[in-house]
Amino acid sequence: MKIAIYLSGIAGSLLILTRIIGIIMEFPLNKLFLILGLILLVFVYLPLVIIDKYLHNKKIDRIIDSYKGQDNNTFQKEKGDSKNKGWGMNNSPFRERKSGLTWGGGNIHGVNASRGKRKSFLK
Repeated sequence: MKIAIYLSGIAGSLLILTRIIGIIMEFPLNKLFLILGLILLVFVYLPLVIIDKYLHNKKIDRIIDSYKGQDNNTFQKEKGDSKNKGWGMNNSPFRERKSGLTWGGGNIHGVNASRGKRKSFLK
């Protein structure tokens, strides 16, 4: 269904675009391009988009209805010690840290302190 939506939308748009270019360049069958483009967009593309959106909303409603009446505790993650050891999203050694005041190497003047310029052997 998605392929039909894309193809009809693109084909209808191209036919209307050909009509617009044909006004300037005088293509033969110029009016036919406009009529075919409008038919594709109005009678094929728009109904398919509306049906697809309706089916998608019905699918979401079925999923929500399947979870109604269940305990909320079954969906909550237990807090405590994590079984995952090592790096995570917040403690990665490659994460750029932007907070904190750092001092440049060999700097004896406090005015030259800067933020967000950590030294790294990779850079």
